[in-house]
Amino acid sequence: MVKKTEAKTKTKSKNPLKFLNLKWLFLGSLISLVSIGLVLSLLIFYLSRRIYPQIFAAEQNLSFLTPQQAKSLLDENFRQKTSIPLKFSYKTSTDSAAQTFEINLKNSIDFNSLSLVEEAFQYGHSKFYYKKITLNPNLSFNQNYDTQIKSIQNSVNQPPLESSIKLTDGAITVTPSQDGLILDEEKLKEALNTYLSKNTPPPTTLPIKSSKPRLSYEEGLQIKKRLDSINLSPLKLVFKDTTFTLDLNQLLTLIDLENTKSSIAQTQTLKFNLRSIKVGNQELMDTKLTLNQDKVNLYLKKIASQIDRPVQEPLLSVDPESDPQRPKITQFQPPIEGQKLDLEKTYTLLSQAMLNQNQKTIELPVTVVKPKNKLTNDLGINELIGRGVSNFAGSIPNRIYNIELTAQRINGALIPPGEIFSFNSTIGDVSADNGYKQAYVIKSGRTVLDDGGGVCQDSTTVFRAALNAGLPIVKRTAHAYRVGYYEQGFPPGLDATIFTPSVDFQFKNDTPAHILLQAYTRGTTLYIDLYGTSDGRFVEMTKPIVLNQTPPPDPLYQDDPSLPRGTTKQVDFSAWGANVSFSRTVTRNGEVIISDTFKSNYRPWQAVYLVGTAQ
Repeated sequence: MVKKTEAKTKTKSKNPLKFLNLKWLFLGSLISLVSIGLVLSLLIFYLSRRIYPQIFAAEQNLSFLTPQQAKSLLDENFRQKTSIPLKFSYKTSTDSAAQTFEINLKNSIDFNSLSLVEEAFQYGHSKFYYKKITLNPNLSFNQNYDTQIKSIQNSVNQPPLESSIKLTDGAITVTPSQDGLILDEEKLKEALNTYLSKNTPPPTTLPIKSSKPRLSYEEGLQIKKRLDSINLSPLKLVFKDTTFTLDLNQLLTLIDLENTKSSIAQTQTLKFNLRSIKVGNQELMDTKLTLNQDKVNLYLKKIASQIDRPVQEPLLSVDPESDPQRPKITQFQPPIEGQKLDLEKTYTLLSQAMLNQNQKTIELPVTVVKPKNKLTNDLGINELIGRGVSNFAGSIPNRIYNIELTAQRINGALIPPGEIFSFNSTIGDVSADNGYKQAYVIKSGRTVLDDGGGVCQDSTTVFRAALNAGLPIVKRTAHAYRVGYYEQGFPPGLDATIFTPSVDFQFKNDTPAHILLQAYTRGTTLYIDLYGTSDGRFVEMTKPIVLNQTPPPDPLYQDDPSLPRGTTKQVDFSAWGANVSFSRTVTRNGEVIISDTFKSNYRPWQAVYLVGTAQ
């Protein structure tokens, strides 16, 4: 028992020493922390007005500098680098000695050192960073610098030699192009920025780059190829049955030309408006053959004058005093769609055609405007049911006068349902007393001057309108011989002669409504329009067939004592005889309602000459 007590007492005697050691250890640690904190506080206080370490600007060490000290350091560095003018050398392959140019940077470059110092000061104060920071100055090249550069450019720059396209005596030639040399301003500024921002030696060689011509020789050859193709096959601008041709000479008027006279030939140098055009969503940036839009618009406006027309609203007025069974039309105006050539779209299509080697035709974009109202009335004159067309180009003035006079007299004729239209009854007597002039007619086996020559142009055109409307033809007689006027754009066999009062042309209105006849001319074209109500009839006609032809007899020469001896005058012209036939089938709801055949037996016609016998 005594031994155990001693052991316990011995153990307790060690604890005070251990506690004392721990106390001194804690005290030492506390003193160390306080010392470190004090040092850090002093450092933070020291840096509160200075730039943090590892901050560089223009490769100048700004660490631990005050903003004022840093600004002074940067300003002095910039002053030293800009105080001495920089010399640059330049030599081309043709120069025997290098050229020397001087750039004075002093007062030519603006340097804001304060903003650079302010940016450097932010790191560690308001911006976190963990590695070395290198800042580059923001330099601004001012007017003094630009003036010096322009002077250097005047000496150094060699503009490229443009390829030119010339038209000489109808032949297109292309001259070669050559690259130019120009001062590379961007690289020069980069070199100066590097010199002023880093500890590098100043640049000594002017940076030069090549300058490409706007029109290269290869591009010129492509344009020549396109112009050659247009010269061989002009562009065609098409709208319906009308075609406008744009040949090379016309095309050249749409491009700016500079004319230079030569003792040998007249030469035109083509200057192109070099710009891109937009095709759909794709912009063709390499377009070289483009057109002058103002000149193109002037050209297109001439075309538009033959295409554009305002919309025409329908109008029909009946004389209230006329017989209700035979009403008289006092005013009639059919509905006509308006149309307008889109100049902007056409210009784009033309520009695209300049790029397309194979394009020969352009469909003209025409906007159609429909009438707001429909033609409605109690007579059933609601729509166009048939049209006849003929041409009378080459007619003498008296013949044209008679054609237009007859058109006025049949215009507005109203044919009730079930009745027959008589051409002779409608125009009245064909004589001078009735206003007709003398022109050539077929009479007594000869072609002679007589009253009303040309009236058959109208009867022929009415015949064609009635054919196309599917109306029954009651009376029709072909001419004695083939007349050239009636075959302008049409085959033979589609004519109808009249000779008052014996030879008439007639058709019947077998439709359920009235038919109104409208006659008018446009240029040398005569139109006959029939308006009424369509009952669903459908017309099919075969192409006229020439069954056989007979050559004209030998010319006849007749003595004429009224003509001086030795004088010959042709008074009749030869024509081949022919038998021509065509058929027409008119159906309604699949049922044939008319089936007829039209035959024309044209006699061979003899040329007649009068031979003068007077002394």
